[in-house]
Amino acid sequence: MERSLTTRKRNQLFIHLFGFGSLSHLILNYFVDFNASIIAPIFGMLAYSVLFTLLYTKLPPSRLRFAILFALNAYILILQFESLSFVTAIYFIIPIVAASLYNDTRSIIALSLLTIIEVVLLTFVFDRFQTSGSLEYIHVSMVMFFGLLMLLTILHSFYFSNYWRQLELRNASMEKALTSKEGYLDLFFQAAKDAIAVFDFEGRIIAINPAFVQLYGWTAEECLGKVLALYPPEHAEAAELRAEQVRQGESFTLETDDVKKDGTRFPAQITLSPIFDSRGQVIATSVISRDISYRKETERMLLQTEKLKMAGEIAAGVAHEIRNPMTVISGFVQMMHNDPNHRYPSYTSLMQSELDRINLIISEFLILAKPQAPQKKQLDIGKILDECIFLFGPEFVLHDISVKAEVSGPFVAEGEEHHLKQVFINLLKNAIEAMEEGGTLRIIAVRDADKLKIHFKDDGPGIPPQLAERVFEPFYTTKATGTGLGLLISQKITQEHGGNLAIDSTAEQGACVIVTLPLLPEQ
Repeated sequence: MERSLTTRKRNQLFIHLFGFGSLSHLILNYFVDFNASIIAPIFGMLAYSVLFTLLYTKLPPSRLRFAILFALNAYILILQFESLSFVTAIYFIIPIVAASLYNDTRSIIALSLLTIIEVVLLTFVFDRFQTSGSLEYIHVSMVMFFGLLMLLTILHSFYFSNYWRQLELRNASMEKALTSKEGYLDLFFQAAKDAIAVFDFEGRIIAINPAFVQLYGWTAEECLGKVLALYPPEHAEAAELRAEQVRQGESFTLETDDVKKDGTRFPAQITLSPIFDSRGQVIATSVISRDISYRKETERMLLQTEKLKMAGEIAAGVAHEIRNPMTVISGFVQMMHNDPNHRYPSYTSLMQSELDRINLIISEFLILAKPQAPQKKQLDIGKILDECIFLFGPEFVLHDISVKAEVSGPFVAEGEEHHLKQVFINLLKNAIEAMEEGGTLRIIAVRDADKLKIHFKDDGPGIPPQLAERVFEPFYTTKATGTGLGLLISQKITQEHGGNLAIDSTAEQGACVIVTLPLLPEQ
């Protein structure tokens, strides 16, 4: 039986008992002549009329409950001013007993405090407890008190016994019908691979499954009954808006970033849904989360593969066709530039430099068109790296760049020497161009099991996180004379060698490029 229904039934019972008691008190005045209370029973009849009317309005049962209990208390308080003896103060117990039958702690506490205040006022301010009254009056008062208490409790028990029996029968039948269903649902909840959390209307977590613990890192003891922010702070406003809409009955499926207990973020696909009761009212909300980091990485790699494929196809179809006419044009420009009677040598010099840049782009195109690194052989990556650093020695001095290299080989791997040199040369050139005003370039090579990780860390302006994802796009560059193919080619070469190239950069803190290559087992 739902709480609101039982409260309504108790309201109905206590209102009728209130009216019956007030009427009985009014009639009793005709049979006793030692104390005729008039104001209290008249107040009781008026209060009964008001409460009976409120019973059939849209007033919430919980509010009507407070009105009934405090009307009872007011009735007894009025009675104290008409009584002949302080013994009638025991009637203050009746509203408290009624509140206990409601199983409502707040009402019991409120009535107890109010009764204490009223008794103190009646004793020390109004002197209502100075006279004890006649013995006959005390006897009648005590009989009426015990009679009212017994009537209240017996009628309450009798009135609700039928409902309790119906509840027991319904619970028994529901338990039989739902045993298997609840078992399957619980197994589904516990065994689900997606993280599931159930929230109450205040946003507190009331249930989680093991997948939630594994994904977010919060145990049941740490999160049940608490409000946890499973989203980044910048997403708080949008998350609260969605939560409010879900509490209104809407559902959402979206991809966003969530936060684990340790603060790490991960891409997640979440489904937010309301949970309805039998009357169609939303009583809770649920969130089903799935970590899609692997899918996002796969999509990124597929996109990168498509970019490489596109660049390779462009290179294979266009590079040779462009190079032939460019050779002719370059020859005539050189002839014009070397002619002593030529009037515009600065123009032809500029044209030649632009032709050289076009030739560089074509050369990089041809590298992209190659499907893999040919003629692999055993080589020392540390030695190749040292040679590249030595090659750029004058450039480092010219640009006031100090190099701190920690390359303690040998690091034996299988690969193509010239292609690996091109990777290191591209990265060193990028570092020099990034440090226009000088700085320090740190190169650290560390063996990690069967892999070699080489860190190139410069003191340049760094790369903002929103741009770091685009540096491997074909033709994307922030340099005035760049081609936008250097890092793309370097990544392609490292991948063909079974490795990887990654960017770890923060704006204004320099860039760090990490080259990972597989090594041969140590002999």
